[in-house]
Amino acid sequence: MSNGRKHRGAPRNKNELVLDTTQSPEPEPSANRTLVIAAFLSTILYGAIALSSWRFGYHTEGIDRPIIAVLSLFAANFGIYLIAVASVKRLRLDSQSTKIIVGAAVLFRVVMLFSLPIQEVDLYRYLWDGAVCAEGVSPFAFSPEAIQKADAASIDDHRIERLVRMLDREPAMAEILDRVHFRELPTIYPPTSQAVFAAVSLTTPSHSPLLVRVFLIKTWLTGFDIATIFVVIGLLRLAKKPTQWCMIYAWCPLLMKEVSNSGHLDAIAVFLTTLAVYLLALSLSSRRSLVTSLASFVLALAVGAKLYPIVLVPIFAAFVFRRRGFRSMIVPAVIFTFTTAALLHPMKPIRNQGNDPSRGVGTFLQQWEMNDFLFLNIIENIKPTYQRGPHEVAWFTVVPENTRITMVDSLSSFLSTPPERIPFLTTRAITGTMFLCLALTIAWRFSARVTPVRDRVSRLVEGGFLTLAWFWLLCPTQNPWYWTWALSLLPFARSRVWLAIGGLTMLYYLRFWLTYHFPNTAVLDLPYTGAAFFDFVVTWIEFGPWFACLYICYLYRGKQSIA
Repeated sequence: MSNGRKHRGAPRNKNELVLDTTQSPEPEPSANRTLVIAAFLSTILYGAIALSSWRFGYHTEGIDRPIIAVLSLFAANFGIYLIAVASVKRLRLDSQSTKIIVGAAVLFRVVMLFSLPIQEVDLYRYLWDGAVCAEGVSPFAFSPEAIQKADAASIDDHRIERLVRMLDREPAMAEILDRVHFRELPTIYPPTSQAVFAAVSLTTPSHSPLLVRVFLIKTWLTGFDIATIFVVIGLLRLAKKPTQWCMIYAWCPLLMKEVSNSGHLDAIAVFLTTLAVYLLALSLSSRRSLVTSLASFVLALAVGAKLYPIVLVPIFAAFVFRRRGFRSMIVPAVIFTFTTAALLHPMKPIRNQGNDPSRGVGTFLQQWEMNDFLFLNIIENIKPTYQRGPHEVAWFTVVPENTRITMVDSLSSFLSTPPERIPFLTTRAITGTMFLCLALTIAWRFSARVTPVRDRVSRLVEGGFLTLAWFWLLCPTQNPWYWTWALSLLPFARSRVWLAIGGLTMLYYLRFWLTYHFPNTAVLDLPYTGAAFFDFVVTWIEFGPWFACLYICYLYRGKQSIA
């Protein structure tokens, strides 16, 4: 097994993560001991976080929640993670090291399974959706609020009646329904994820208390997360890279927080997306069209889990087209198109009806904004002052007020759209265009013909990583668990700067602390209350220096690739 040292030939740039494996020096006796020590320290810290999580009960007052203490523990764990990743590069490792890394990764997740979700409520929606599906009712048909307000004496829909009876039969489900966020909207989660939720519900005893249900759904989702580790190892082997680099995904503290603790469904989509990339990479080495078709089918399942994997279509298409020609694209394209259409059919818009299945997704795509940076800078230079709250003065706005007002009023009149919606929709159009140009550029550059199979695989995975990473960076909702979309492909990124996002994005949770402690008062004598201080100050601390480092590394490498 290679230790990851560089070949004697032309040296790689020292900012690159991808390693040459042409040498296999003797392993250092202390290497595995270093990993064991790092794993032990991380386990202790995760244990402390799990214990602290019980102070985040659903009914616990926000001001009493130890958010800063928990974030400090995660920061310490992220520091250990970075040191461990650096050690994997520096030390000579043997075949046992991968087993230690995977074993420790599983241990971290098991420890965090026995914790209450920290500042998260999304899994209550998953549990509700799963119960609805298990009752044979589409979760897109009715909002949870409609079921909660249903009058048993005047129900004229057998589907609603079935769900009301389920609430009477299972008291825990009534409690879960009370905790569902945005109850007025139908679910936004696509059918592949709904199938998993239904499986969780069907395998859960009907009289299980709420905590047992929470534990079971987190266990299912953690199973997908662990399965992803093995797919990452498979990708590294295809590319002839050290399998120890799976640590970049397996040990990232962000996954322990967002999957094993918070139970985010993204683990389903991440597994399927990574598997689709693996299958396409396998087809590059085997030249089997059947594997390519299977990759397109799995990618469609991933889209059916959480929509975002559709952004990988350009790079998938480019790799198939440039290696096998147009005709080889037809069957995979048909499979992907029809499978995706079939999966998303239950979510199609139905206008002029009170129960539009697409209403939840439409609201999310047209309104939600959180923890963003690039999107924020654009929208605040479009939004007129009269559309902002009293504590939402964006210090980085440079476009004159009259220009912003004229722009919004003109577009509102031209599009026959209310003025308050114009800034968000315009910014969506701008960032969407930027991403489309980036995605097509990445797809074309990285799909260029190269002879060694391992280089083809590396370029495919790196291109996929950059596509997902820039999609996240240009989103209006940069929730930390969304970064897991790109995290499984991070071992193939060439710049070390990308490692930092897994830790920086957890600053998102400071918004809760600021909101609890400064709901109506200024922070540091600035014209911002807690939430506004996060939006207009903390996000610059979170992303500003990082973007500067990324740009410096881009220049330092001689502009060889897109970041």
